[in-house]
Amino acid sequence: MRHWYGVLLAVGLLAACSQSPQGGVTPQVAVGPSVEVTKTAVPKFKRTYTWTIAKRVTDPSSGTLTLAPGQSYLVKYAVDLVGTPKDSDFRVEGTVTIKNTGSVDVVLQAPTDTLTPDGTSVPLACGVTFPYTLPAGQSLVCAYSQALPDGRSRTNTASVSWTGGSQSGTASGQASFAFTNPIEVVDGSVTVEDPSATLASAISGITPEGVISQTYFFERQVRFDTCGEYEVENTATFTTHTTGTQGSASATVQVSVPCEGACTLTQGYWKTHSRYGPAPYDTTWAKVGEDTPFYLSGQSYYQVLWTPPAGGNAYYILAHQFIAAQLNVLNGASTTPAVDAALAWAEGFFQTHTPTSFGKTLARQAKDHAATLDAYNNGLAGPVHCSE
Repeated sequence: MRHWYGVLLAVGLLAACSQSPQGGVTPQVAVGPSVEVTKTAVPKFKRTYTWTIAKRVTDPSSGTLTLAPGQSYLVKYAVDLVGTPKDSDFRVEGTVTIKNTGSVDVVLQAPTDTLTPDGTSVPLACGVTFPYTLPAGQSLVCAYSQALPDGRSRTNTASVSWTGGSQSGTASGQASFAFTNPIEVVDGSVTVEDPSATLASAISGITPEGVISQTYFFERQVRFDTCGEYEVENTATFTTHTTGTQGSASATVQVSVPCEGACTLTQGYWKTHSRYGPAPYDTTWAKVGEDTPFYLSGQSYYQVLWTPPAGGNAYYILAHQFIAAQLNVLNGASTTPAVDAALAWAEGFFQTHTPTSFGKTLARQAKDHAATLDAYNNGLAGPVHCSE
């Protein structure tokens, strides 16, 4: 009985010694030395852009125009810019944090920091002399900044050897980094100007490698009131926003305004260049009048020109080419005997017939004369065709 009583008493005393003031049990665990290394790696670099510019005529695509005196034409240009990047001043910066996570002091040897795959050793600025005693629960922060020869991705590994009590070891921390976003961009944008033209629209894009492409679309009205040969040169310029670097490119349109015989325009041109638009007004219409009654049709010149020849109606097929030819002649275009004959026949036809008061024979003849006038209006017979 005495033996068991002694055992129970010893157990009771041990339990009493482990009681916390609040009545709980506090674990009695011995913690040895332990070291943890963490690190950061911040890549930094500069990106500088070099720009090129080119200008091209998109309308007319041939770069040449034939216009009648006083005729306007909307010339369209495209200005292409390409910004090519060059990266430089590569470096990586960060910290190495060495923490004593154990319950006893540890002695640290000088830590190392190595880049791979280069094998470059990175100097660390820790602000202490090694060997260095790091108290339990405390941290030592080292800083670094390392210039690099290129923008390859790398891994940065920091290691430190330590001893504490009767134990020793090595702790390491690692961080990988890639050069993706520059901290400084030089000439990453430009201002584009074309003083003699109006900006209509623009598009832009950038590749994963950072190449910037931009296209600006400009428009310019061209008109000459006297005959002759002209060169219309348009110059666009760019200015970079950081260094103010400039560049320019030009495009030329050759314009011919015939002195004799002028040139001809199609019915499509005359339909859209009246005072009703949508294209710029051609003053030749004033010599006829858009609202002037067209013979016995019950419609105006303008209305007839915009009436589709439903079912192949010969009246309207001929009327469209007749009106266009009339306007071409009033605009100064010379004619041929065949064109004169077709115009005379058409005028007699319209003076005596409505859009539905004729038979098959007259319809066939009307279409034949319409074909003659169509060739004339398109520059296939007689004067050259004007640019539209």
